[in-house]
Amino acid sequence: MATKVFSSLYLSKLTIDETFSLIKSTADFADQAKASLGDMPKAALTNMNNCEAALKAAMNKSSKSQLTDQLIVMNDDRKFRFSEIKLYISVALKGRDANKKDAAEKLKIFLTPYWDLSEESMNTITGILFELISKYNANTTIKSAATTVGVNTFFMELDGANDEFDAQYKARAQEKAAQTGPSGSDLKPDAAKSYEQFCTSIEQAVNFTGGPVLTTLFNNMDELRKTYALLIHKTKDTPKDSTPKTDKA
Repeated sequence: MATKVFSSLYLSKLTIDETFSLIKSTADFADQAKASLGDMPKAALTNMNNCEAALKAAMNKSSKSQLTDQLIVMNDDRKFRFSEIKLYISVALKGRDANKKDAAEKLKIFLTPYWDLSEESMNTITGILFELISKYNANTTIKSAATTVGVNTFFMELDGANDEFDAQYKARAQEKAAQTGPSGSDLKPDAAKSYEQFCTSIEQAVNFTGGPVLTTLFNNMDELRKTYALLIHKTKDTPKDSTPKTDKA
């Protein structure tokens, strides 16, 4: 009887998602035949299942926190609110109302150190706004001037927006801190190796032990390998005048 050998598969060419999918599908087939596996294939299957679980956990970790998109929107809102205050001041400075003009001049002097804060990084803006609002609340003259110009509520709203941003920023930091551990890229080599070891154990088992269950498992696994090898050839850029190289996993 001819020796059964798995079809060649260039495992290193697979993406993390493809590697995980291949291993999971292989494990699903193997679990159905587990009762017919010997000690060595069972041990190799357990190892592969463990690697699959670790790879899945790493893949489930978001590469980009959803909170980051929310922070960008919230930061843009803060900058818009501050720009609105500056706009009202600029309009009052050019207007004919003497009281508003005088009040606007006071506000402009007060805000001069902070005038370009929107150019700073997100978290830097938070600290600057905390300082600005603190000084604003402690200065009755400036608060009165803000009322005259019509931006007193704008300062209150900016304060609230900054508090909300700060809370969201800290929530993202906590989320990132909880996502420690290896990445999918870190775990892929071990996962691929566990798959190779399991394939070797099944190859030996079907040749030395045989039987319909092991033969069916071997055939199903080999079809998977052919499918993923074809996927590599279709999706990877391979020169038309060259023969793609393959190696056995």
